Amino acid sequence: MLFWTRATQGATMRRAVVWGVALGFAALVMSPAPEAVAATRHAKTHHAKIFKHQNRTKSLRTARAPASPTDPSKDAALIIDGRTGATLYSRNESALRHPASLTKMMTLYLLFDALKQGKVTMDTPLKVSFHATQQKPTKLYLKKGETIPVETAIKAIVVLSANDVAVTIAENLAGGSESKFADMMTEKAHQLGMKDTHYNNASGLPDPGQITTADDLAVLARHVAYDFPQYFHYFSTVGFTWQGRPHITHNNLIGNYEGADGIKTGYTGASGFNLVSSVVRGGEHVIGVVMGGYTAKSRDREMIRLLDNTFARAQTNPTLLARAEVPWQQIAENAKGSTVAAGFDLNTAPSGAVAQNNAAEVSKRWSLFASMNKAVNPRAKAPKYPDEDENAAAPVPMAKPASVQVANNYPQALVSADAANDNVGEGDVADDARSTAAAMGARAWAIQIGAYATDTIAKTELSSYVRKSSDLLRAAQQVVIPVQSANGHTMFRARFGPMAERDAREICARLTERGQTCFATMSAR
Repeated sequence: MLFWTRATQGATMRRAVVWGVALGFAALVMSPAPEAVAATRHAKTHHAKIFKHQNRTKSLRTARAPASPTDPSKDAALIIDGRTGATLYSRNESALRHPASLTKMMTLYLLFDALKQGKVTMDTPLKVSFHATQQKPTKLYLKKGETIPVETAIKAIVVLSANDVAVTIAENLAGGSESKFADMMTEKAHQLGMKDTHYNNASGLPDPGQITTADDLAVLARHVAYDFPQYFHYFSTVGFTWQGRPHITHNNLIGNYEGADGIKTGYTGASGFNLVSSVVRGGEHVIGVVMGGYTAKSRDREMIRLLDNTFARAQTNPTLLARAEVPWQQIAENAKGSTVAAGFDLNTAPSGAVAQNNAAEVSKRWSLFASMNKAVNPRAKAPKYPDEDENAAAPVPMAKPASVQVANNYPQALVSADAANDNVGEGDVADDARSTAAAMGARAWAIQIGAYATDTIAKTELSSYVRKSSDLLRAAQQVVIPVQSANGHTMFRARFGPMAERDAREICARLTERGQTCFATMSAR
């Protein structure tokens, strides 16, 4: 038994050795070389990295897509009861933000205060300085030494957000110093409870030290409305004329949203598209603030969404909003029969063609604009709106060496949002992707003066325009573009550009005033 067991054990051991050798040999034959192992490991690592990179890229794309109406780094929103100041909705309301042209609410507050104290009247002429004329657009293009009446200055601020007018107001109220006026603005802000606001200028043009919060802006809006109800109607001004040229409001809610009666829009590259709105329905007053919009349209949509939600809540909760007589509405009711409606002088009829980025929107505004003039000027007619590429209105400086190019395809050198021009004072005429890009500094527009039979004639006409208006065109690039007409003939478009939309619109408007016909157009057309 013992022998058999040992023999069995020996056989088992021999079989184990044989199998071990065989398996070892198989492993040796089938195993990849060290280089192959390394290559395999590298390939796996490489594919893993690619997969990780692809996922991260996809994630970044998703994160960068403007899914919200506002830029998260500039976003803020606040809805309050105008009567009580109670907060009804808030988002980043205490975050420091740049006010842009919302600054002019305080500029007007101090002007209203001067009116109330009798320091100036609506007819007081405000003298324009050289410093005021040097402000960046948007502006009224005032000239040094000329004057503008206080009432017209108010309208120019509300409707056009004119930076040169804001500085003119500041200098006339502060002994010729905008800086001193900015100190007065800051001091008043703190007196009103705007604890996080600081002003360095009267216009809202880019300045890193010009800061505020949505909370502070709501406080200011309430004070403007309730401290000066006799002047608050100016914020619902539809339009005004200056030296025969009509201007239409940038505030898209006026005339388009029930109960909207002011108050101010604003834009710079650093702030995004800002809006403070006042809405009154059935004695209920709501003030809204939206900051950091990607576009004017997205900002407006967000404001409307927040206001709609607020009034919807008020319907189900009757005590949500205070209800009382609205002072400025009561003043307007008592003043019925006056020749002034919503801050627009009925005795001043609009003249000339009005061209805006969105003809449909302007048409609505014109209906209001014209209706207020019908009583005193029944012959006033709504303007004819040009084609989409024949719009016209306000600039940022350009500096391109003058030259003439003949091109088959007009260049489009669009800048990214990261490289946006921050020198735009007010960009609320932007209502679509193309004009928004232009508002942010894209040089995608041009001024076309005509289409001619030969490139020689086109070049000659371009030179002629420069000779007559060298102050406007000497730095503009001259471009001639051959195009095939409907009858098969080649025509040559004569253009100045590329440039920002505002350059094209404003320069063309000024050329037209001088009798030089033109229209602003997208570069690709």
